[in-house]
Amino acid sequence: MGLMVLAALVWGMWVTKLLVTPTQDHIVSARLSTIVGEYVQAQARSASPPAQVEAEMRKFMASLDTELQRRSANGQIVLVGEAVLTKNVPDITDKLRHAVYASGVARPKQASAIELQQLEQQAMLAAQPQQAMPAQPAAPTEYLDPMAPAQMMPSVPPATGPQYGPPSASVSTFGGPDGSGAQ
Repeated sequence: MGLMVLAALVWGMWVTKLLVTPTQDHIVSARLSTIVGEYVQAQARSASPPAQVEAEMRKFMASLDTELQRRSANGQIVLVGEAVLTKNVPDITDKLRHAVYASGVARPKQASAIELQQLEQQAMLAAQPQQAMPAQPAAPTEYLDPMAPAQMMPSVPPATGPQYGPPSASVSTFGGPDGSGAQ
């Protein structure tokens, strides 16, 4: 009888400990920039047309997002690997990469040397300026009365030319100058 009471007491303490102790989330890290970067580089070395590359990239990113959501639903907290400053957090980058490709996303096929030459030739042909069309004779200018109402004046097409200056450095901030969203 005493043994039964002791077993019930031990069982009660064990159940109480399970109920009172909060569950700890399992924190892992993944180097998402590495996974996406490798995929983008592989796509750049392929001879796929831009529309196909865009569709495949959308499928890849959707699969990666789905895998991250699945892991989150299973109780894992996935941190970006670059933000983790300890070695005590397991890295799941390889498992995540494998899961994305196992979901049906095809790895980009590397283009052969012949395909790359053909793409280079097409790019060079596209970059060559089109043959200039013979200049159209200028239309005779009409006298414009500066005192005429605006709706009576013919519309003048805007001047063509560069819409912007040379590239320059710029600074962008998130949330305003002090980092808060209040400004």
